[in-house]
Amino acid sequence: MALRSLRWKIALNFLTLLFLTLVAAYLYLHQAILNALGLPWLPPFRAGVLVARLEGQLLLTMLVVLVVMTAGTFILSRGIIMPLTALLPLTQKIAGGDLEQRIEIQSNDEIGLLSHHLNVMVETLRNNFREMAEERNKMQAILASMSDALLTVDQVGRVMLLNPAAETMFGKKGTEVEHKYLLEVIRNHEIDKLVKEILASGIPLEIETRLFPTTNQLFKIYGAPIISAQKRVVGAALTIRDITNIRRLEQMRTEFVANVSHELRTPLTSIRGFVETLLEGALEDPEVSRRFLGIINKEAQRLQQLIEDLLALSRLENQPQRIRPGRAKLMPTLEGVLATVNPLAREKGVNLEVQIPAGLPPLAIGENYLSQVLLNLIDNGIKYTPAGGRVTVRAGLENDGLRVEVEDSGIGIPAASLPRVFERFYRVDKARSREMGGTGLGLAIVKHIVEAHGGNVGVTSQPGQGSCFFFTLPVVTEGKAQAESPIPEKAQN
Repeated sequence: MALRSLRWKIALNFLTLLFLTLVAAYLYLHQAILNALGLPWLPPFRAGVLVARLEGQLLLTMLVVLVVMTAGTFILSRGIIMPLTALLPLTQKIAGGDLEQRIEIQSNDEIGLLSHHLNVMVETLRNNFREMAEERNKMQAILASMSDALLTVDQVGRVMLLNPAAETMFGKKGTEVEHKYLLEVIRNHEIDKLVKEILASGIPLEIETRLFPTTNQLFKIYGAPIISAQKRVVGAALTIRDITNIRRLEQMRTEFVANVSHELRTPLTSIRGFVETLLEGALEDPEVSRRFLGIINKEAQRLQQLIEDLLALSRLENQPQRIRPGRAKLMPTLEGVLATVNPLAREKGVNLEVQIPAGLPPLAIGENYLSQVLLNLIDNGIKYTPAGGRVTVRAGLENDGLRVEVEDSGIGIPAASLPRVFERFYRVDKARSREMGGTGLGLAIVKHIVEAHGGNVGVTSQPGQGSCFFFTLPVVTEGKAQAESPIPEKAQN
């Protein structure tokens, strides 16, 4: 319709100009005829028969010229309009986003130049859109690979973007929170204040805060301004990192250093005190010097045991992949451990009982590691059981593993201390533990050994009624699975 209108406009304008030209020519010739005959100016067809005949021929000629020129105008305008008609559907597709179109008009005039320029423009747009799509895909891949949450806001504090980590953290999709104010998404006035300061000053800032008041999670928020090409602050980007574990590890490291320092200082102080006493003259008394040297030897052994436990714990924590799967039978390993702890049990007057059924499958653990676990648990049971008490070892199949229990009738553990007994250097009764020669690392070593072999540990206890430490380890299946054997009932007093 537009091209038809253009065609009629071209024809109408040309014909109007031609008509005015012919009218002017007619008037001029009319006057020229009158002047040639010596007549004054008269209206057309009023100057006589001869002049009227001439004027009629002149009008007929003008009419023929007008008709011929009209037909020629339509033919010429069609030649101009046809290339534009060919351009129209292609330009409509380009306007609709189809940039794979190419205009094929071969001419050396302005229309040919226009089609060439349109092709160049389309090619440029296609390349620009391709680059933009590649950059968008790269940005989306970068945002998706970030473990930290990323959030951006505009210059008035409305959310523009959330990466997948942020969507997971806040439990909301980016489309749900776009164009909402930050305080509507994160109900934290500290973060809102941080963003306002960044937008006002254009300076990066960071804080540590708790995003969710119902949890103890600690987050580090780093905010940086988004600067436009005109050097104006047009928004801010926030990265949010959960540093709860980092701070907990830092606290554990601080406590570990303090505990190790304290554990080392106690025997070293004792050794130094006795050595100074010997140097000041006690060495001359054989009985006193022997007693002091015995104490020094005991403290040195305690230091050695502490260092060995620390090294063992370090290896278990830092190099769990170096623990090779092993194979050990419970009963032979337990017999070796009982041979080691029997003297201590007899000295304290504690009875050792074993309730282990025959035919248990071997455990998927090295014999030395199993021996260390049993030794630590049985040794602890003997130390904290008064004379006349007992320590019982029992075992039985449970699900796909073997559960081993070491139960004593000792002093027991308060309920508040149960969740922490497997921590390094944690002692329920610090004074009594040191008096018995413990390093505070035995149960931590047990926990790491068992968990490194795919098992788990636990404890149940009642103060004054004893404790029951247990661990479960996977078994090595041979042929047909062994029938499940329940743990024997607790022995009666």
